[in-house]
Amino acid sequence: MRRKKTLPIVFTGFLGLLVVFIYLNPFAGNIAKNTRFEGYARSIGIKIKKKSPPLPNVASGQTHIPVIQSTYCWGSLGCADYADIETMLQGVTPITISPKEDIVISFDYKPAPNSLIVRQYVDGKSTRISLQDGYFHAPKEKGIYKYGISADFSKGDTSSAFVIEIR
Repeated sequence: MRRKKTLPIVFTGFLGLLVVFIYLNPFAGNIAKNTRFEGYARSIGIKIKKKSPPLPNVASGQTHIPVIQSTYCWGSLGCADYADIETMLQGVTPITISPKEDIVISFDYKPAPNSLIVRQYVDGKSTRISLQDGYFHAPKEKGIYKYGISADFSKGDTSSAFVIEIR
């Protein structure tokens, strides 16, 4: 009789210790990431750590322009394919800047990228934008402009996107 009560108590205690270990463990977010337990882990307060390749810093004067991660192949993270730039930027609020203002692109990641390519996207067509010392000039005509940035590093390659509005 005593044995029948001991087994559920030990099993419950083990599960309790497991939950406490996962909750207090700083690596728990890595364990649950991209699994069916990710939603549950978030609901009980476990922070999910999302790792990604470096994103560029994009700015025009004092205005920071947010970028969105796009397709990449990066070391142990593997590869990920995203939608095309124009689809990714649908619904994203453009940052307003002045005509012909400098747009500076840089990375905090070291070493610097081996190559950096910027493309402007209009109606499904892309045009390569020339960079001079890490910057280019915004268009002079009013409108909304979408851009993609591709960077090639020794550890892999990454791309990102941003959108601006010229007023």
